[in-house]
Amino acid sequence: MADDKRQSRLMGPSTELVDQLVFQRRSIRRYKSDALPDDWIQAMLACAHQAPSPSNSQPVRYVSIQTQSCRDNLQQAMMAGHDRLLAAHQAAGAPARLRNWINAYRRYAEFMFTAPVLLAVGVDPDIKGFARRLVEADLSVPEQQSGSEMDITVGLALQGLLLKAQALGVGSCILTAPLLFIPDVAKILGLEPLVVKCFVTLGLADEAPKAPERLPLADVVKVV
Repeated sequence: MADDKRQSRLMGPSTELVDQLVFQRRSIRRYKSDALPDDWIQAMLACAHQAPSPSNSQPVRYVSIQTQSCRDNLQQAMMAGHDRLLAAHQAAGAPARLRNWINAYRRYAEFMFTAPVLLAVGVDPDIKGFARRLVEADLSVPEQQSGSEMDITVGLALQGLLLKAQALGVGSCILTAPLLFIPDVAKILGLEPLVVKCFVTLGLADEAPKAPERLPLADVVKVV
């Protein structure tokens, strides 16, 4: 009887829906031109906002980049950053493969400037969790731990947003590589002191990517 109950929990309608959302989600880089309804966008952001955070500090902020001038400024900054990285690569005599990656990652990010919805997601650095308070009290807590708290919180928020997007039939993609080309995103957008952690694109998918290969669970799970 106990085994039956455990199996029913694993295979019930609710858990099957969660499995579908998680396993069917793909990173979408080609979108239809259709605009997303505002209430859909608000619903996705509401799910993101339910993410847990250190001491319920709620540090994550979402910025919808709608004006063409802001998108153009970011695109110009990315091109300038691309040229700067290529110059640094040449000066360092770095391997040709790295130059190819620099070029590829810039090309792969270009789609974000024409996506129906473009978000910058970051954290308010003035909001303090437990680790930051210990760091400021000089209690020998590594500064990186405070950053880890914020990164984990952003990741949890993004998961909520992406799963709600999947449930609505909305394609999504998270981009962090552009931050390597545009280190001063917050300044360009007039968002300082916000610390931007990534971009997110949303829209109706105009492609159906295959599922990427995943390592076997045995390779990533250990028992100690």
